[in-house]
Amino acid sequence: MPFVSRCAALAAAAAVVSAPSTALACSVCGCGDPLVVAGDAMPVTGNLRIALEGEYLTATAASDEDPTATEDLVQQTLRPVVVVSLLNQLNLVAQVPVTRKLWSLTGGATPEEAQPLGLGDIDLGARWFFWQSTDVSAGRRQNLGLTAGTSLPSGFDNAVDEAGDRIDDHAQLGTGAWGPYAGALYAFHQDPFNVSVNASGRFHTVNGYGYQYGPALLWSARAQLRPWERVAFVLGVDGRYAVQDTLAGAVQTNTGGLVLAAVPGVDVNVAGNLWLHAAVQFPIYTALSGTQTVGPVFSASLQYSLM
Repeated sequence: MPFVSRCAALAAAAAVVSAPSTALACSVCGCGDPLVVAGDAMPVTGNLRIALEGEYLTATAASDEDPTATEDLVQQTLRPVVVVSLLNQLNLVAQVPVTRKLWSLTGGATPEEAQPLGLGDIDLGARWFFWQSTDVSAGRRQNLGLTAGTSLPSGFDNAVDEAGDRIDDHAQLGTGAWGPYAGALYAFHQDPFNVSVNASGRFHTVNGYGYQYGPALLWSARAQLRPWERVAFVLGVDGRYAVQDTLAGAVQTNTGGLVLAAVPGVDVNVAGNLWLHAAVQFPIYTALSGTQTVGPVFSASLQYSLM
């Protein structure tokens, strides 16, 4: 499996926006490629890749109900991922997040907190590489692919605070909604340099509480330098622009907006087909609606390819 597909596993960074009655940074609408672990490598029939990714992010936002109060969110996610190549042009991807969220409301009349833990929204997707150009003499390869998939309403979305009140939607383990997405990818390979760019759009249905996450445009660009056979360095830029969310049709003030993030990373071949990926997503520009802040997103993963 070409190395660039492995290095792509670092990029699933989670940029953030806020939510319903008390706006919170969005942990469900990430920047970049929704099928990053599928990479930009042409699939090989019968290939199976498994990965285990850990992710840590923080965010804060003002409360819509009480402007004097501030919501804080710390999210820790462990995400098993399986990529299966049933055909030479098709990757199928399943991502199963297990998430812990530490949520608190401070500064207002009634401090609140909750710590939900459990299964998040499972994501099922596919990437079809419909075009490839190879120049063997130059060691050059290019390919184009289409992406499609959806997140499932599998995560629990009725967590409550100590008073028994349902907490903010973005602090829930799941969205309670379907989240289909579609996009396209272009990749250029010529070791020791590799480049890929992709863009996709995501939509969410209305959940059972009348909340709907705003449609979002996601994009990502990656450049990789591989100076040694077992080590590569990656530098990327991820972005997302999201329309403001709605609750029962009413626009939520402190939701939506633009996030751009720089993503430096490194890939190390631990042994054989086992690779370690590590990256940090640093927000470099934000134009978020209302009062929102986002912190760096830290991610690390192990990925193993079975042939």
